[in-house]
Amino acid sequence: MRSWHASEVPSLSDAGLPAAERPLGLYDTGTGATRPTLPGGPRDGAAARMYVCGITPYDATHIGHANTYLAFDLVNRVWRDLGHDVHYVQNATDVDDPLLERARETGEDWRALADREIELFRADMTALRILPPDRYIGAVEAIPLVIEMIEKLRGRDAAYDVDGDVYFPVAADPGFGGVSRLTRAEMAPLFAERGGDPDRPGKRDPLDALLWLRRARTSPAGTRRSGRAARAGTWSARRSPSSTWGWRSTSRAAARTWRSRTTR
Repeated sequence: MRSWHASEVPSLSDAGLPAAERPLGLYDTGTGATRPTLPGGPRDGAAARMYVCGITPYDATHIGHANTYLAFDLVNRVWRDLGHDVHYVQNATDVDDPLLERARETGEDWRALADREIELFRADMTALRILPPDRYIGAVEAIPLVIEMIEKLRGRDAAYDVDGDVYFPVAADPGFGGVSRLTRAEMAPLFAERGGDPDRPGKRDPLDALLWLRRARTSPAGTRRSGRAARAGTWSARRSPSSTWGWRSTSRAAARTWRSRTTR
């Protein structure tokens, strides 16, 4: 997926302003303290890696999106001014329940809807002079990698089936909850409010997160899969990109369990 055009990045030192003489520090939710974002001192040439969660393109972006991407743009620019080589990746969730639901409501093809809103997002980012990511990745094009990573989790007993859907057991992550520092009692209602399914029968733990949805609640055409077609939707049968519109990933905990391959 293509990104957007980059604006010119001025050098603070060239503009007569002294460059920072210490690493960028940010507040770490997990530790409750501010700490350097990169090891070592300034101007040491260390590579910086940044992943920013992108939009689900079912509607126009708004001021909240601008706030998010401006904040990360500042991090990007400070790192660059300190001499770091920044590797920036951002995604676009170009298949998900909100997108399919909006397409069904309006009668528009879900792909066309996603394409239009992503193009609008590009225009907004260009107007705001947000530096583009090195890799702008759509969820659909990343599905083969997602499948590969889930299979690796299976090999570590860190994924299991519930009626054909695949879940990540939070017990497989020793650090689960370490970032939010929430108790299980606090997590449960938030998990339900934000798309989780804590009450689903067959799950090992109510907080286990969905990695792969066997079939969408409704298809892009507005109909449910049923009968033999649904029963045939096994894990091995869903490796074809043409039949992967039902994929959905909701697990940040699982993402910390593997190291994803990235290329430039």
